[in-house]
Amino acid sequence: MPIYRRLIKVAVLWTLGIVVSNHAAVCNPAIGQGVLLPAGGAVNRGMAGATTGTAIESIGSMIWNPATISQLPCDELAFGFEVLYSNYELSSTFPAVGSGSSDAENGASPVPTIAWVHQTRNPNVKFGIGIAGVAGFSSNFRADLSNPILGQPLSAGGTGVGGVKSEACFYQLNPNFALQLTDRLSIAAGPVVGLGKVTLDENSLVAANGDGSYPRGDGTRYHWGLGAQIGFHYLHNACWEFGANIKSPTWYEDFRYFGEDENGAPRTDKVDVDLPMIVSGGLGYKGFEYVLLTLDVRYVGYNWTEGFGDPATYQANGAANGLGWKDVCSVSTGAQFQLTPNLISRVGYYYSTDLFDDDATFFNVSSPLNFQHMVAVGGSYALNANASLSAAYNYMFDFGSTGPYIVPGATIPGSSVTTELDVHFAVVGLNVRY
Repeated sequence: MPIYRRLIKVAVLWTLGIVVSNHAAVCNPAIGQGVLLPAGGAVNRGMAGATTGTAIESIGSMIWNPATISQLPCDELAFGFEVLYSNYELSSTFPAVGSGSSDAENGASPVPTIAWVHQTRNPNVKFGIGIAGVAGFSSNFRADLSNPILGQPLSAGGTGVGGVKSEACFYQLNPNFALQLTDRLSIAAGPVVGLGKVTLDENSLVAANGDGSYPRGDGTRYHWGLGAQIGFHYLHNACWEFGANIKSPTWYEDFRYFGEDENGAPRTDKVDVDLPMIVSGGLGYKGFEYVLLTLDVRYVGYNWTEGFGDPATYQANGAANGLGWKDVCSVSTGAQFQLTPNLISRVGYYYSTDLFDDDATFFNVSSPLNFQHMVAVGGSYALNANASLSAAYNYMFDFGSTGPYIVPGATIPGSSVTTELDVHFAVVGLNVRY
């Protein structure tokens, strides 16, 4: 097929991917490394995200280390479609009022992913691009008078915040060039272009109204962000290979919100939110016939990230400074087994350190993304010499946190808020090589 026809097809597919992504939000709670997804695409998810140090297919390479695309044998176009489903329970206790619990109705959230890798006319240079939903959260609780935190708002003399409804969606496009410096060493670099949107039914990240209530936080648009990344990949010998990648923070323009004060008069507010720096390192081992073993270590720098990493405290005007998230370190391992010439199986495990302390639970009712353990299984079947169909399933184990009610100027003695969450991920994908 002539190259111009291939490019036209790719452009059309990218366009469709962007359109789908704008309607398929990465907005289910407990995404992974805080707000970030821990993996992407059916192959990478089957390995629990552990592909920084080895090249398996294009989606995993474009997410974690584009330098590895130098080892892909030919051009490749890959598609992934994930469905995330969470179980989220919110419980609370308030003195002299009682206790209660409620289940969120978040439903299923689709997450599409697309990647393309192309060999340029220079045999030592490859171009790759990925389009993916990379981060997000959501919560959807109706008001519940039997659960103190979901009861009548504090500003109206109650003990809660009413219903809790929030969404955060972040997408990235990352074009990269990979350069093969030697037979063993490759490097890659390129920009990271982001689009993000955060909506809240009550925007507690801005100054409170005169009556103590907060303005609506749904009057906003998608905002642009920009970052960069650089990575390397090294083939030590026939058995061992290594890789690393540094992705800078994605710096976003100020998120603007059109709301109203307590009298219905318009007000415009701004919130500073960025995505964190990510440092990944990984290795692959191919010393066993028909087996690939991988290990990734990852650092996510939330502590220095605007919005997410700012302290979980209030300003004098009633605005929350941030969510109080800490830096996160994670370890993921994966194994791939060639069972037959056409069939591959995969397993993986992922562990992450705590995202926030229990004292910050109240500030994270809309974003209860604390978790530690995830398991992964998956596989691929070769449809022919050029195409393979893949599927994977991940389960993020139940994790809970408990802290006190914290309102502007006071921590309520004898109170508590508890979040409990587990998440299922199911993904299918298609890889076409040509």
